[in-house]
Amino acid sequence: MDIKKLRENKLIVDKVEEALQAAYASNQEFNAVLDDAEPLAFMSLRDPEHEYAYRISEVLYWADRDAYLDELDHWDGRRQIDQHEAAIAFIKHSDQEAVFRDLVDAIRQGRIAPFVGAGLSKACGYPMWGEALRKIVQKLDGLPVQDIEPLMAKYDYLQAAQVLHEASAQQVQHFIKTEFRQRGAISGPVTLLPNLANGCIVTTNFDTVIEDLFRNTGQPMDGYMHGTQAGNNFVQRLLRGERCILKLHGDAGQPNTHVFTQAQYQAAYGEPLAFQNQLPKALRQIFISNSLLFLGCSLEQDKTLDLFKSVVDEDAFEIPDHFALLGEPTKAPERAQKEARLLGLKVRPLWYATPLDEEGRPDHSLLEQILKLAIAVARKQVVFE
Repeated sequence: MDIKKLRENKLIVDKVEEALQAAYASNQEFNAVLDDAEPLAFMSLRDPEHEYAYRISEVLYWADRDAYLDELDHWDGRRQIDQHEAAIAFIKHSDQEAVFRDLVDAIRQGRIAPFVGAGLSKACGYPMWGEALRKIVQKLDGLPVQDIEPLMAKYDYLQAAQVLHEASAQQVQHFIKTEFRQRGAISGPVTLLPNLANGCIVTTNFDTVIEDLFRNTGQPMDGYMHGTQAGNNFVQRLLRGERCILKLHGDAGQPNTHVFTQAQYQAAYGEPLAFQNQLPKALRQIFISNSLLFLGCSLEQDKTLDLFKSVVDEDAFEIPDHFALLGEPTKAPERAQKEARLLGLKVRPLWYATPLDEEGRPDHSLLEQILKLAIAVARKQVVFE
């Protein structure tokens, strides 16, 4: 075609060039790397005093688009590796490649059901369980309240909550309803959940961070069960593979769903454990049909782990591998004891280092890096060798 005839089809040409230009502009970071070199310059034939100058990225894009895309793929692959360098090094040096690879396989196959604890909502401004209980103690100032610190030291949060509830049930309910309202921006590792979960999510949290996150990403929850709440056909939705959430402790705004104290746990789970009760029934179904990934959980002994142990001991089901990302204890015997207990529950821990930050608090940033790496490897964006 005579190039001058392109002017006669200007509308079509403009539309094509507009689309191509938009694609080029979407790679600003890569283009900036190419443009570190001197622009390509040459003198005008029409006006010798005029110089044309073009950025290298533009020249390559418009002159040899295949070469541009090859360079982009190489750069993006290198960037992915650099981004995950710390997590890759840690997994390899900590001798945890086998657990990591099996976790990646579970993510790739869509088997993961995240089990989310208070640690994942911490970055969004919500308190950990211990912090919350101590805050309630402050609210009850002036009332006769048994010292809960010995219970806290044993991670007996249920009995501690029972003590506070008996002192003032209204104050405890009011605290939960107000403390766990949405606090603002959703940030931290919790934002990775949509990349991990295709079906069910379990959480011990009262807040609505998870529901809000999925709604904001255009993937609202199809089903839910708050504490002992009935009537939502939760197990049927779960078996159909719908996106649903089980909030073990209930929802902050619905006091009638709360499962927070020792007495509420006994009523919900049964004493002894009763699988005809709705909550244990749902939790058992998730345990035998998904690979749980515990995130932001301490996994100290509690009713939920007692339930899992009961299912394992019953030996009536083929139980899949479950996983947990856990901050590594400072003492080797403590790690060995906890690992042995978790392996007995079919939970394979992947330990990560928690160095102290400037304020002397454990830094859990490696958890997010390991999660991002696992997702990238599962999506074949990074090759883990």
